[in-house]
Amino acid sequence: MKPVTDELVWFNGKVMPLSQAKVGLEDRGFNFADGIYEVVRFYRGKTFTLAEHLQRLVRSAQAIQLIVPADIEDLARDVRQLITDTGIKEGMVYLQLTRGEAPRAHAFPEKSRPTLFFYARPLPEPWKPGRGEGCRLLSAVDDRWHKCWIKSLALLPNVLAKNHALSTGHDEAVFIHEGKVTECSASNIFCVRGGKVLTSPAGPKVLPGITRLVILKLAKKLGIPVEEKAVGRDEAIACDEVFISSTTRELNWVREWDGTTVDSGKCGPITRALHEAFVAEVKAETK
Repeated sequence: MKPVTDELVWFNGKVMPLSQAKVGLEDRGFNFADGIYEVVRFYRGKTFTLAEHLQRLVRSAQAIQLIVPADIEDLARDVRQLITDTGIKEGMVYLQLTRGEAPRAHAFPEKSRPTLFFYARPLPEPWKPGRGEGCRLLSAVDDRWHKCWIKSLALLPNVLAKNHALSTGHDEAVFIHEGKVTECSASNIFCVRGGKVLTSPAGPKVLPGITRLVILKLAKKLGIPVEEKAVGRDEAIACDEVFISSTTRELNWVREWDGTTVDSGKCGPITRALHEAFVAEVKAETK
């Protein structure tokens, strides 16, 4: 792996070494978390669901009254080209857009140039379906804002919940809002009961995850019933299977939640079937 300073970054339309890309101290992303981001996975050097991620970027930008300063098709082309230039085969692209530099004030500046950049980083291959030790989850009070459908830079509550989970021997934090399961600190969550998949609907407390969207489509294709409804914590833990999903981890089955073993502590058949279908979908798109 190259040193970070030698990595390439696409920065406001130009490709350069990461060490040469400079953002001012008055960038509103730095002062106010006034910006959004996306993470796109690529396999064998080919992007997966890039169009869906960029469409969500546009929706998030519109939600905070920010214009994406690039044509989306051109941006997609540049993302693919940067991946090729890096030579990385298995990894992810991190893309961030802020309102740009302006004198610090809460009011939006009349004029500012948005800051847009992205870079590629290698990732290890995800666990194969049914493999791995399974995740250990820890519940956390969901004290975040009510616009979690925006992929905002303001992630401090997520960061705190995640680090508390890690410090206590867990892998991920599960947010609980008014007794109901919403999502995890960096992933969506699904429960399986009686052969039916249950997951909270996207909305004020749930990000419309791209991997989540693919899973819902695959479940329909496989004839697996799905119900988008909020489930109580105790009810969720007592389900037959639990798994989480994200761009970087695909699907991860859950072994334990708040110290309670989920079902038999093994990957369940519905989780495995969905993960196998997901892997096939990836291969089909990135062949």
